[in-house]
Amino acid sequence: MSSPIPHNWQVPQVFRDRMGAHAGRQRCMTADGHVLIVLHDVPDPGRRQRREATLFWRAPDGKWSCSAGGPQTIAPLQQHVQAFLDAATHHEALLEQATSADDWYALVHSTVPLARATANMRDALQEARDAAKLDKPLITVRDQAIDAARAFDLIHHHAKEGLDYTSAKRAEEQSKNAEHMLVSAHRLNLIAAVFLPVTAFATLFGMNLRSGLEGVGDPWAFWALVAVSLLCGLVIKSSLPRPPAPAEAARPTAALAKTKRKK
Repeated sequence: MSSPIPHNWQVPQVFRDRMGAHAGRQRCMTADGHVLIVLHDVPDPGRRQRREATLFWRAPDGKWSCSAGGPQTIAPLQQHVQAFLDAATHHEALLEQATSADDWYALVHSTVPLARATANMRDALQEARDAAKLDKPLITVRDQAIDAARAFDLIHHHAKEGLDYTSAKRAEEQSKNAEHMLVSAHRLNLIAAVFLPVTAFATLFGMNLRSGLEGVGDPWAFWALVAVSLLCGLVIKSSLPRPPAPAEAARPTAALAKTKRKK
């Protein structure tokens, strides 16, 4: 069974014994002055269930090695953490532009694996920092991992607040619209109740009373009555309550401020 640890790495056997065919979760292993850090790469939004891992080995003499290649310095580890900081900057920009429920949901959906990955990366690098107390550059990398974890945690919570706020705002608008329809229907029912007896009697008895207008101004009298009827209809329409004005794009106050993180 092949091991994720490169075969040419002169690491303690206990590292290989503790490693299966896959890198597994993010963690730090120490033995005899050696430090092995297992970190996941930035999650691919299209392959949420798959986690690609990169291994970093610090020898007792302070030299670093990366399973992805590169110089024997801490630079590959710094680039790995910087990739998460760049992803946080990208999501902060999306947070500033989010206005609809779809935007907020997309942010919540995409930041869940990133927040989890950065939190576990932070813990693994903290363990490495505790094991290699004299490695000053490792402190900087650990602090950057803390910044990334904090940034994604804030972005995720702000996006969730935005989604909840938008849902509550839409529910409030629907409630106002329902109340408006109820009041309008009640007024129309009152008007219909007033004229219902007249309509019923006229229908039952077929009233065709002489009003003296049968031959006056024909056919202008007909159109005048039509105009009066339309005017009455407009008066009734104006008496109905106006529908509530549509609310502007919902945006919670918490999401207006840009996520702060130490550079």
